[in-house]
Amino acid sequence: MDELQKDTRLLRRNLAKGFISQDAVNEMLSALPDVADRAEWIDIDEADDDADDDDED
Repeated sequence: MDELQKDTRLLRRNLAKGFISQDAVNEMLSALPDVADRAEWIDIDEADDDADDDDED
């Protein structure tokens, strides 16, 4: 399956139209690697405060 076919919008559309089965979607999702350890976490409140500080300049 190419990368474009993994796009969630296309998956939903193709599932709704019957082009793919829910089982195929579940199989594809279960094959995805867990990349949570590479995520960058941000504090939204802190980021908003930083933006406010920049506006004062």
